[in-house]
Amino acid sequence: MTEQKQHCPGFEANKTLAEVKVKCPACGKEMEIFADELGKTIKCAACGASIETKKC
Repeated sequence: MTEQKQHCPGFEANKTLAEVKVKCPACGKEMEIFADELGKTIKCAACGASIETKKC
């Protein structure tokens, strides 16, 4: 009997996502996000400022 590896739902659709580097306009910290997060507002891990990734 051959055992197959199981993945989380949606794994195949997300395994090829590119990483994009964005810089916080408030503190200058550079972060990496996935390409599917472009166009969304994220929070800077360093200072907590909101970053609109569509402007990056």
